[in-house]
Amino acid sequence: MKGKHKIEVRSKRIVFTIELERNITILRGDSATGKTTLVEMLSAYENYGRKSGVTIVCDKTCRVLSGALWEAQLKDIQDTIVFVDEGSTFVSSLDFARAIQKTDNYYVLVTREDLSTLPYGVNAILELKKTTSRFKRTYNKAYPIYDSLSASNVQLGDVEKLLTEEANSGYQLFTKVGEKYGIVCISAAGKDNIKQKIFPLKSEKILVIADGAAFGPQMNDIYRLMQEASAKFSLYLPESLEWLLLKADLIGQSDILEILEHPADFIESSEFFSWERFFTNLLEQRTKDIPYMRYDKAKLPEFYLQEENLKKIIAEMK
Repeated sequence: MKGKHKIEVRSKRIVFTIELERNITILRGDSATGKTTLVEMLSAYENYGRKSGVTIVCDKTCRVLSGALWEAQLKDIQDTIVFVDEGSTFVSSLDFARAIQKTDNYYVLVTREDLSTLPYGVNAILELKKTTSRFKRTYNKAYPIYDSLSASNVQLGDVEKLLTEEANSGYQLFTKVGEKYGIVCISAAGKDNIKQKIFPLKSEKILVIADGAAFGPQMNDIYRLMQEASAKFSLYLPESLEWLLLKADLIGQSDILEILEHPADFIESSEFFSWERFFTNLLEQRTKDIPYMRYDKAKLPEFYLQEENLKKIIAEMK
């Protein structure tokens, strides 16, 4: 499955609207926002159709995965939007993570947990909110929780340090970027280490750089740190390092920018478990026959570190 899909689930008293564009979406919300009600309505429709009093408007089939036999159920589900309700303990297991790889479904996981076994994006963490009530119906819509962070305006010249999750090519790139501004770049050597690295430095003007396409499991902890009165650090979360290099238009292939404008239309869930993997594959494939550009995660070719190309990359770091 690929592309954007809108789901509208209706009964006489309540309406839910969710828009999906990634294979893994985390759905949260305060108590009484209707998360459980939504899954119950989907389940009722699955079992009883229109006799349930529920109407579903979507271009894909929607199903609920639950119970001890979830693995057997999943084997028969294809090209479907799969919901998993809060309390389904299997959702945090490695077995579940392995089972949903290579499937052509989208998954909506209703959970308050930070699922470290799954590579979901920061923008894929949604929150159900009541929008309005009219005609004796309550309307609820899902919104990206961290959308407000995009309003931050951080200038590299005002930053004291850079902290990147990358230890290889990304660290090389941002070390060069730091040198242009006289600031040090530190590697966390993995996204799971960022919290530990940033905690003693949180009152300094540090820019944390991580792959937004897979940083969802870590985002909750980092966001909490940002809310502390003493915190001065900021976040820069491009989809991935490869996304940034592609967005800077360094290799001169015009269709790449179109792909980056509407990535959901090009990312097949059965082929790419995360958007980060897609952008890595895209950059590797587009440069494999050009020796001086050939992308390597372990070591960045000098081409990307040339002065003119660095300027283009920095210009994209909005």
